[in-house]
Amino acid sequence: MAQVEEIVENKTLIKKSLDHNIGTITLDNPSKHNALSAALIGDLLMALSDLTNAGARAIVLRAHKGAKVWSAGHDVRELPINGRDPLTYDDPLRRVVRVIKESPTPIIAMVEGSVWGGACEMVMSCDLVIAAEGTTFAITPAKLGVPYDLEGTLSFMQSVSLPVIKEMLFTAQPMAAGRALRVGLINHVVTAERLESATTEMAGYMIQNSPLVISLLKEQLRVLGEAHPLNPEGFQRIQAIRRRIYDSADYREGIRSFFERRAPQFQGR
Repeated sequence: MAQVEEIVENKTLIKKSLDHNIGTITLDNPSKHNALSAALIGDLLMALSDLTNAGARAIVLRAHKGAKVWSAGHDVRELPINGRDPLTYDDPLRRVVRVIKESPTPIIAMVEGSVWGGACEMVMSCDLVIAAEGTTFAITPAKLGVPYDLEGTLSFMQSVSLPVIKEMLFTAQPMAAGRALRVGLINHVVTAERLESATTEMAGYMIQNSPLVISLLKEQLRVLGEAHPLNPEGFQRIQAIRRRIYDSADYREGIRSFFERRAPQFQGR
């Protein structure tokens, strides 16, 4: 039986382990559906750093086995009600997406259950995605009345074709794993029983190869994939629209309806 090194720590919202150069990070806040709170993301960032420094040559990001919700996405309870834009450069979600993309270590998202909102971006920022049958992906800012930022939108565009990402963003409806595979959003769909073994097998192929070359390839692909020029006027125009949304009645209605557990009544103002 393989010897698994458990990295011991105080109670956090994640668990992590290292087994023969394969690191595993498990989202561990099921009572909150692994919502991407600042606290959970802080623990996740620390785990990514610890595993990389400990010599992990592939990292698996997962929820607990059999999870019905892989992650509920951005913690709506942490969104401001005063119109301040929360999705700034230093927002926790922005930070973890950048760290995953810039990590020299390949990161595999092992997904089952439903994936919502910002968690979809976090999954898409991983290098490979292996999903269990029955997994769904939904990008929901329009459903909440919350504008998505430029960096996050670019992340989506790097993951799938423009018509598909428009459908996901405009409808906010879940996409089943089978279709996600067909449109190139994820790499593989397997049965729930095979999810762990298929992911471990994929990570095993990676750690047999040159970590220096993989690190170089990952960085080359990131730099080339993000080579999209944006002129200052276009950036300022988009930011102005975003500020108007955060000041709108629709934004306040979206947040209020979430806490009142009802469908929002958007008026377009």
